Amino acid sequence: MLLFPQVLPNCYLWVEKATGMRYKVLKLPPSTTGTSGMISIKTLSKLAQLRHEGVMLVLLTGARTSTLLQRLPYLPAADAYVAENGGRIFYPDQTLPTAMPLMEDSKWRKVHNATAGSSSQEDVEPQERKGALWECYRQLLGDGWTPDVHSYTTSFRLKVFGKKTMEDVQGALAALPQGITAAFNLGHADVFPCTSGKENAAKYLMSKFDADPSSCFLLCDDDNDIGLAKMLSKVFVPGFSSESLRDLAEKDPEKFVVASKRGFLGIEEVLDKVDDHANSYVLG
Repeated sequence: MLLFPQVLPNCYLWVEKATGMRYKVLKLPPSTTGTSGMISIKTLSKLAQLRHEGVMLVLLTGARTSTLLQRLPYLPAADAYVAENGGRIFYPDQTLPTAMPLMEDSKWRKVHNATAGSSSQEDVEPQERKGALWECYRQLLGDGWTPDVHSYTTSFRLKVFGKKTMEDVQGALAALPQGITAAFNLGHADVFPCTSGKENAAKYLMSKFDADPSSCFLLCDDDNDIGLAKMLSKVFVPGFSSESLRDLAEKDPEKFVVASKRGFLGIEEVLDKVDDHANSYVLG
């Protein structure tokens, strides 16, 4: 794989060594933990086309809010953006006189107030925040863990580090207080209110947008997407980052459409199939 800088900022030509094929991609800014990624121009164009044809697009991520906001200039335009594993929802609002006009759904944020505290605590140190979520955080801190709370207000992250294993993480979260749950993925766990989570956020948005689950579909690749995948009628998988999702897909090949390629090429592949699936509703 070779990368050649192009004129556009963070735009490169990605060359597939096996075929010599070239693809224009955008390199995403690294997250707070240093992970990065790429998204192809074709992917952005295809998603824009789908929205133009009437498909509503929602981006759901477990990432902290700062990572989502930092990457917005490189992400596809969407009808809603969901961060912190479902805890916070933002909508584009062109009435705002800002560079990237987004409005948070304050009604949804308040749903988590009983457990995570109100949004006014955003500038308060986690050790001083009110709510069962932050009591859980302080308990883990006292037990020798170092939960990641940077730019989180409705969740926090517990990661494998040093001699700590994933089994240790699971053990530490085996008996969470009432009203709190966790999602495990790629060597870490996200801890958040039971009112949150990708599944609950999706249900809320489907109700808001008057969309039936039978007409909704999902692109996903990991463990914390499984609950949402079970809700919807069709799931497109550009690649697997978890064996549990792979097992689920193998048991139901009619529902799960799996790409033969990987990375952004897998995303491009399944988006063509998404286009066919979306058009099947239009055609009857």
